[in-house]
Amino acid sequence: MKFIDCNHQANIIHQYIEEQLHHSYLKEYIDQPYIDRDRIYFLLMPFISEGRTVNEEVIQWISTAMLLQIALDTHEKVTTSDRDSLKERQLTVLAGVYFSSLYYKILAQSNDVDLIAYLAKAIKEINESKISIYKEEHENFEDLIHRVKIRESAIVSNFFHFFKDDKWIGIVEDALLYKKLVQEKISLKHSEITSFIKALSTLTIHSDEDSPALLSKKDETSHLLSKIDGIIEVTRKSIQSQLENIEPVTPYFKKLIVELLPFTEPEPMTKLYAEEG
Repeated sequence: MKFIDCNHQANIIHQYIEEQLHHSYLKEYIDQPYIDRDRIYFLLMPFISEGRTVNEEVIQWISTAMLLQIALDTHEKVTTSDRDSLKERQLTVLAGVYFSSLYYKILAQSNDVDLIAYLAKAIKEINESKISIYKEEHENFEDLIHRVKIRESAIVSNFFHFFKDDKWIGIVEDALLYKKLVQEKISLKHSEITSFIKALSTLTIHSDEDSPALLSKKDETSHLLSKIDGIIEVTRKSIQSQLENIEPVTPYFKKLIVELLPFTEPEPMTKLYAEEG
């Protein structure tokens, strides 16, 4: 599949998801759910790499995986802050349940029991990782990052397993981890304390022997930002290494990763089209 064709398919899926998510009452009180375009592209990978046809059934498969991700992400937005009204918090919970119901509805119509089983496994893995991060049950720094990676990529990974296209899993898991780490860095800069930042703080500041015993709020933030930058750099190098070794590296997939991770200059579009044509 050429890049331009894949982009067209992504547009169709994006529009289909938007139509499913539309609810006038919810829209009045909560933010419009974010549809991660990169995830749509990642979920298209089994069909690009194997030359499979992207038909109506495939669009439904990818859309259900995206709706499930959106439902889980929506539940993450529920806060206990007094800045958010009780009504907003309740509607956010109900929105997550509503989006989940859309996922079940579409899958039930497709009657694909096997895919349901794989995505159910992803839900279990994500919820377990969320609980573990929230309760700070990780044993060390590597364990924490591993749980974050599961939380971010379990749906895509299990989707790939279902289609028996495992060669992309490692690089996509790292790419989704990279995206999340960048988001966490932005949150920290805006003084937003997420479950990950709280867990990272416990490991790096309150448990790290090399960390000063007493830090000002500003110094603590700077210390955590430096730690996140270090993880981002390690993840970036891992992605680069995998890109060099994975076969085949389609120009489309290379372009997607390069645009996602700004560590190299993107290749001219004309060159990419020429290579794919």
